[in-house]
Amino acid sequence: MIRRETGDSREQQCYPHPMGDWRTENPVENGSFPDDSVDWMDTPEGQQSIEALDLVFGALDHVDVDARQRKIVWTDGKRLSIEEAAERLHAEHPDMPRDLIETHVFGWLENCAPESYTDEQMEEFDQLMEPWLEDYERKRSVGGK
Repeated sequence: MIRRETGDSREQQCYPHPMGDWRTENPVENGSFPDDSVDWMDTPEGQQSIEALDLVFGALDHVDVDARQRKIVWTDGKRLSIEEAAERLHAEHPDMPRDLIETHVFGWLENCAPESYTDEQMEEFDQLMEPWLEDYERKRSVGGK
């Protein structure tokens, strides 16, 4: 679990996304989790996914989410989409595959929730996040970026 302060004094809580690229075969997707997960994590693909996860979660540690506008708000004020955030991180870490970074940005968003929200605020946040993430997944599944 990662906790972080946001610009408006809310604390957000995020839980790591299952490791691996959602477009590749991995123990979580093929149903062999947890049996094969340790073996998979020791593979080059697994190690790279763990490194990407650490990179993304570290980089997003101090950002905020504007679910209404579907933007990740960086500490420098830039408001970026999922794809733009992945591109920004990839530019800083060109040795890490951009698609893997994007997968973990998406996973971070899936599990991000402002801890200080009331039940009503959390319900509104979820209602805004769900269509954003579903639209993103739909766009990715048809091959668009």
